[in-house]
Amino acid sequence: MAREKTTVDIDLDAAVSSRRKQTGMHGTESKSTGRGAISKLNSISHVKEGANELVVSTDDCSLWSYNDRIYESLNMENCKSLIDDIQKNTQLQSVVARRDPSGNKKYEIIIGTRRFWACSHIPSKKIKIELIEADDKRAYKLMRSENAERDDTTAYEKAINAKRVIAEIYAGSQKDYCIENEINEKTLSTWMAIADMEPEVKAALPDMLEVTVKQAMKLRAVINKLAKSKKAVLEKARELKGAEMTTAAILKELIAVGEAASKPKVRGPVEKVYSVAGNKSGVVVKEAANGAITIKVNKDISANKEAIIKTLTKHFQ
Repeated sequence: MAREKTTVDIDLDAAVSSRRKQTGMHGTESKSTGRGAISKLNSISHVKEGANELVVSTDDCSLWSYNDRIYESLNMENCKSLIDDIQKNTQLQSVVARRDPSGNKKYEIIIGTRRFWACSHIPSKKIKIELIEADDKRAYKLMRSENAERDDTTAYEKAINAKRVIAEIYAGSQKDYCIENEINEKTLSTWMAIADMEPEVKAALPDMLEVTVKQAMKLRAVINKLAKSKKAVLEKARELKGAEMTTAAILKELIAVGEAASKPKVRGPVEKVYSVAGNKSGVVVKEAANGAITIKVNKDISANKEAIIKTLTKHFQ
């Protein structure tokens, strides 16, 4: 049964401090402070206005498809402490949900993926939700504000979700996406370095969640430098698929291969000896590694200028 809400004056400083502590993982505290934290609080506080707090079954809920976190990456190992905590202390912070627009379930979870997973694996399967009204754009803004405060989603999760949101919610407009969500275009570019990784590279990496922005940007720069660099990287990626190496080690090797392929080949010194007018070493042409050319003409055939010129012309053709 929904509880009636009343509006009260809020001490922003106290509220920000309280908000940092209510992460759904007791004892965890965000370090965000100042105007940024207040801005995030204001964004989240909009959820509270007119929201209905309900206790429902997790079987009546589904996860919003544009959620940043990869649901399949959650498991008993990385959620056990949260499950134990909720069973011991109850669920302190509600998840944020809306009515499921598809009608497949009653509710759609927008914020609180880990709490949803944890409550789904507790015998009672009960979860406390704050029910709001929100279209996809508002839901995305609320989710981003919450995740920015926690900062516990990986670069890969942010990247692939942003790419999908731009394509499906913002009709492919990166500019509109950045403006409406107050995201720097340079930041978006770093995310896309991960989201746009070649399929061969993704297949070679044991865990995409371990990819860092720095590694992804460096690899993208190498691949985009020359066609032969990209070819070398993709060939090496196919070769390393299934190798017992860490994600970081494979990326390091791919970057090294790409950089090596982009470097110009250094030629060693070359010497060619030509037989001229019956003299086996009549003309000798030496080309040094730095491009310097030395021509030696045997004195025995030095008078045969026509034969010498013919030989040199053939050499430099």
